Amino acid sequence: MEEVNKKIFIEYVSHLYSTDKSYEVIGKTIKAVKLFLESDYQVNRKGYKAYIRENAVELSDKPYIKDALCGFLNYLGIGYSRTRKEKYVKPLEKLSDVSEKNMKLMNEFVYYLTQDEDYSPHTIEIYSFSIKKYFEYANEVSVDNYKRFVRMLEDEGLSPRTIRLRITALERFSKWMKKPIELKRPKFKKELNTENVPTEAEYNRLLEYLKTCPNRDRYFFIKILATTGARVSEFFQFKWDDIISGEVTLKGKGNKYRRFFFSRQLQAEVKAYVKESHKTGYVAVGKCGRLTQRSLCQSMKDWGDKCGIDRSKMHPHAFRHFFAKMYLKKNNDVVQLADLLGHGSIDTTRIYLQKSYDEQKKEFNRSVVW
Repeated sequence: MEEVNKKIFIEYVSHLYSTDKSYEVIGKTIKAVKLFLESDYQVNRKGYKAYIRENAVELSDKPYIKDALCGFLNYLGIGYSRTRKEKYVKPLEKLSDVSEKNMKLMNEFVYYLTQDEDYSPHTIEIYSFSIKKYFEYANEVSVDNYKRFVRMLEDEGLSPRTIRLRITALERFSKWMKKPIELKRPKFKKELNTENVPTEAEYNRLLEYLKTCPNRDRYFFIKILATTGARVSEFFQFKWDDIISGEVTLKGKGNKYRRFFFSRQLQAEVKAYVKESHKTGYVAVGKCGRLTQRSLCQSMKDWGDKCGIDRSKMHPHAFRHFFAKMYLKKNNDVVQLADLLGHGSIDTTRIYLQKSYDEQKKEFNRSVVW
């Protein structure tokens, strides 16, 4: 690589790391730009076009390379862009009712998911609701209708996260119908509201209250969630024997297997409790059988009311966040935390480095003393 290009390359790499791009995207971009700069092509629009044209076969299955090079040229002020003006998509209008044919299709699809696929009840509920909502606005499955339905959701002001869930359900449904359709998903920045995570003091206060309750299972519900960082779907798979043994490997989100560890303190407490109460089988069981996410959520809010803890902090996922915050407090290893939480990207885990308003204020007053 020529000295001029080497200098440009180093500056651009520094620029990339100042953006909010994931490490995976940055890595691919660096590789694409390096190969381009090491070639004999001029670093301008003409050189870019010649490079793409003469390497068309090699680049055919790597569309990200074109985006990477266009972004690089834009950074240099050359102003080359692949962005096209978005075509307006007219949203759908609501139908009078869902046709019998589509009601039958929905029933068959949900039955298929429950019988032939290993989806959680919560996921099936989301898929069922999404498909029903779609058929309230469209009679046929088509790319045009899918795009118009998504536009309607955007016009209704639904969050990008919710729209992505609807799109996932629609794509899965079209695949089941053997008419696979893929849609562009809206981007969103993953953020964690650190104000809605229980504090250590609130957590301890909650445990002290639950210890006094006749049903001590509740105490262990919170203790397990807060010391494993498990998602609620994973928590529902835990058995008393798993905790006593100290670890278990389960299938979690995305059908990926994940290993969970249980602390020695928790093991000892559960072992004594099981011996006393003769508990067996699944942990998350209530008076009427296996718990649901909704029933657990409602119960947790009721427990929070008794302890003076804001209801917004009392749901299963809040204790996954609590686990992450506490782990980083004790061991500032984001990479290891990402592995424990089952995150596919470390960027997802970095949100736990955010500090709450009170933490920021306290740290500010401690640091700014000049």
